[in-house]
Amino acid sequence: MAHLQGPVPLGDDHYVQRPFEHELLRELMADRWVLLLGPRQHGKTSALVRLQTELSENGVPAAIVDLQAAPAPQSYAEFAAWVGSEVRRQLATADQPNNDSEDIGVLLGAALPPGNTPAVILVDEASNIPDTRWRNAFYGQLRAISSRRATARPEDAAARLRFVFAGTFRYESLIDAANSPFNVCERIDTDDLTVDDVCALTCQILGNENAPLSQPIFEEVGGQPFLVQKLLSKLQGCEEMQAALGAEITKLRTGESDHIIDLFRKMLSEPSLAAIGARMVRDGVAPVEAADPDFRYMQVLGLARRAGANLVFRNQLYARIAATSPQLGGMAPAPTLAPMFPVSIDAFNNVQNAELREIAWAGHKGAIAAYRAGSNRLALAGFGGSLEAMLLDLLMRLPNGALAPIVAQANITLRGGERTNNPATWNLVNLIKAAPHAGGGQGFDPPQALREWRNLIHPAVAQRNYRPDHELEPEARAAANLHEILLRDLP
Repeated sequence: MAHLQGPVPLGDDHYVQRPFEHELLRELMADRWVLLLGPRQHGKTSALVRLQTELSENGVPAAIVDLQAAPAPQSYAEFAAWVGSEVRRQLATADQPNNDSEDIGVLLGAALPPGNTPAVILVDEASNIPDTRWRNAFYGQLRAISSRRATARPEDAAARLRFVFAGTFRYESLIDAANSPFNVCERIDTDDLTVDDVCALTCQILGNENAPLSQPIFEEVGGQPFLVQKLLSKLQGCEEMQAALGAEITKLRTGESDHIIDLFRKMLSEPSLAAIGARMVRDGVAPVEAADPDFRYMQVLGLARRAGANLVFRNQLYARIAATSPQLGGMAPAPTLAPMFPVSIDAFNNVQNAELREIAWAGHKGAIAAYRAGSNRLALAGFGGSLEAMLLDLLMRLPNGALAPIVAQANITLRGGERTNNPATWNLVNLIKAAPHAGGGQGFDPPQALREWRNLIHPAVAQRNYRPDHELEPEARAAANLHEILLRDLP
């Protein structure tokens, strides 16, 4: 049956070996360090497990250090000791005494079996060291091992150790460039399944008589291993497989899958990545700018692939979701609800006040959840509340005395308790009027429509031009799109 959680077990008949795995072994046998990059749920860990077995069977000791499995150490020394103990345990040198050094090179050297046989350390989830100082120390010490290789004696750890660093990350900015071992690595990218691979998996899981189903699966999700197996697993035991496949693909296109939510959240949380995605939606392609690492990272994430000099979406499924998502400017009709995705709080970094940043992010997150639950009025209120927090932050940044001229220029009428020099006392109408004058001429111009839609949460306002909640779905889509524009343009 299809395997959807964790690495595929050794000996599983449904495992498909791909070209990048052969390339990994070739580079290691040629005495090179390797940087293995690829999307999540793309088979990296499964490949490392098999590589470890193959190396060990050929007399090359190998250990997997999964940084995602690291405990919560209290110091870098504890973290380094854990790495060393993992290697000792897997290389059967656990009987050697622990070394108190904080240098990972020393600890790994002590964990190696005697002799001058090469040994391979496979570092999985290589970006998963949250503490920046620890991360720089760890990778700086590994880079020092590489620097000693040329003069090391054959029995020295520097001469014996080979590394594979695997994950889904920006290697050029993960650590300080001077400390980076990634600069001395051969880069290998994971590859998708081929159409023949998908056909073979379909026959293995569903039987040879269902081989024709492999074509619509490949046309929709390409060779993305997780999605291929997810669809095949949903078809097992179904009587009407063609109809079941259509239903599962329709469900995926709504963006409800955790895989898709995680992927699009990562893109939408970084404005530079979202801009590339929006361009692919608008023009079908995004011309690659070779010096811009964002274009490489879109491929590492798995959202995009190269097509000549351009980036395009990795498969038809991602392209359809993007084209129907208002957060990317998508205007194509959605199968049911338009795909909308939460973003990380980092997407709101232009909001300078920490409390208002959290309020704006929470309002947006609530709006997305409400829309997904079919509560369009609540969604509109959430988008409007997020907007108000952004505008308030923008105006509160201005120096003393700057607000009075804006009040005059924007023809703002302050009433009741609204005070000229305290925008926190202003209503949303006045915040919207003032914002273009506070934006430094950068085209930041919040539309009044968001204010009107936000007010639909008030029963008396909603009743004046009453529409049932479900009929406000187009407004909610439009509000999501406007919110993304304003967040992008916020000075």
